[in-house]
Amino acid sequence: MGRKVFMDRFWKKFRDLPIAKKILVWLLLLIILPNLLIEIVAYQLNVATIRNQTGDLIRANLELTTSNVENFFISCDSLIQRIYTDTSYIENLEPVNLWDDSRYDAAKYTINEKLREIMYINEEILGIAIAGKNGDLLFYDNISNSSSRSFCFDDPDIVNSDLVLQAWEKKGTIYSKTYHKMRSEYGDKDYFYIAHQLTDFNNYRKGPVGVLVLCVDEDALKQIYHAEDTAYSTTFIVNKYGDIISFPKRTSIGDNIFDGNKTQPADEVSLKEAAVSYIGNIETLDPGNMVINMEGIVDREFYVVNVQNMKYALKNANFITAVIILIGLFTVIICILISIWFSEDTDRSVKRILKGMDAANKGDREVRIETEGQDEFSRISNHFNLMMDEITASEAQEKEALIREKHAEIKSLEAQINPHFLYNTLDAINWVAIGQKEYTISKMLKSLAGILRYSVHKSNEVVRISDELEYLKTYIYLQQQRFEYSFICTIEADEDIQNCKIHKLLIQPLLENVLIHAFPGPTGEDEVNICIREVDEEYIQITVKDNGVGMEASLVELFNHLDYRKERIESSIGVRNVITRIKLYYGEKGYFHVESDARGTCTELRIPYE
Repeated sequence: MGRKVFMDRFWKKFRDLPIAKKILVWLLLLIILPNLLIEIVAYQLNVATIRNQTGDLIRANLELTTSNVENFFISCDSLIQRIYTDTSYIENLEPVNLWDDSRYDAAKYTINEKLREIMYINEEILGIAIAGKNGDLLFYDNISNSSSRSFCFDDPDIVNSDLVLQAWEKKGTIYSKTYHKMRSEYGDKDYFYIAHQLTDFNNYRKGPVGVLVLCVDEDALKQIYHAEDTAYSTTFIVNKYGDIISFPKRTSIGDNIFDGNKTQPADEVSLKEAAVSYIGNIETLDPGNMVINMEGIVDREFYVVNVQNMKYALKNANFITAVIILIGLFTVIICILISIWFSEDTDRSVKRILKGMDAANKGDREVRIETEGQDEFSRISNHFNLMMDEITASEAQEKEALIREKHAEIKSLEAQINPHFLYNTLDAINWVAIGQKEYTISKMLKSLAGILRYSVHKSNEVVRISDELEYLKTYIYLQQQRFEYSFICTIEADEDIQNCKIHKLLIQPLLENVLIHAFPGPTGEDEVNICIREVDEEYIQITVKDNGVGMEASLVELFNHLDYRKERIESSIGVRNVITRIKLYYGEKGYFHVESDARGTCTELRIPYE
């Protein structure tokens, strides 16, 4: 009971302490206690962490490597599937197998050309060949760029090799081990073969009609899995018989990790043991310090093997632990001194900020907090000062906006010079035109009346996009009549935004600017395109693009950086009017940008999706 009373009194006194002293107490506790705990368990955790993290990193890298390598073989398999499902190969292989003199050369040429086309887009393949029933070999070689001279298939017994003979007998893909070959005219290469029988699916009971053979570049495979051989890690690929298919060091390619070549597939346990022994021999490493990870791919035809030298990873563990302990002790001392200074500085900063906030709360808009340095308290003070500036500016801008709005309303009223009289006059002229059978003039007058009625009546009104587009089409009709159809105008608008809202007359000034200043253009075929679409359900994007003469760079710069606050509404016309209205209507959510060169001009504006 006495202990509980003591603890309650202690916590009450602690809660009543100033914030600076609370920070000092907590900092001392949070610095000293964790550091003492770290010093006690540093060595044990250091070793365990290095082992675990190294293992996790190895497994993660191995999974990524395995996925990349498997995708490589999948791409090769896709190429094979593309060929053996293409009936044109079977059709052209028939006269080759029959030695039909009348069609033999043409069929052979067709197959060679098709193989050459495939090679252009498959750089990892050194060559593709098709072996016929009677020993004919049709191929294209990427190294010699020829269908007559071959680096990959220059062995005269290739059609009778074990690989091709197995492919004749077995349905499925056959893989060879990796070979090394050097030719004075082509250099040296490491490569392996992939074979698959070709079958006429319309006469599949007659058996295969040929064997497809791919010659795959080992260097391309090496680039896929980023082969590396370092002091602490080696990654390579073997087949199920232990033959090394790909290895960072070229001298090891073609070796077998077992003491002798195996004729039967090995299990994963045997492969792991053989891989550790092989790496230990060539790298002079103790097998007890190696960790091996292995993943099978292509139905376990191949294995991606990673051998990690843990001795290298842990050799600095003791040194690191000693350094951590010394750094910890030094850090505790420094942190104690800093904590004392920090608590006192915090107390001064907090009091200064509270004083300024109290003054602002009482209505003093001129109060500012003096800042010292660039710490968090200074940033808070700067944000406070900025907020006060923005509040002051916002109040002034709000007053200005009200004045501008009233001024705009007045100018709008001034613009409405007895619209009913104007409409009636246009209607009277229209009937005169009809009486004179001037139907084109009549249609133009009706269109003009519609434009005047739309633009004069509530010019700042928000309308549907479909209404704005109807207005634009009427305006375009009048301009085409005026310019004798010397330009083409297209409008593209998504159906699902037809009912979205937009302020009137935001697009027409941009189109008018194009017709007056951009046309006639250099191409002789003046075109302008208006495109309206939705972007991410947040914005409506409107672009007006033409192929006219383009704008001067200074004018583009002016429009892209126009300070609408300095523009007077009564003097802002055309593009400036659009920019000013966008900023007034939509604020920072509105966007306007112009790009222009000798090929034409593209004007883009965005408004919020409503």
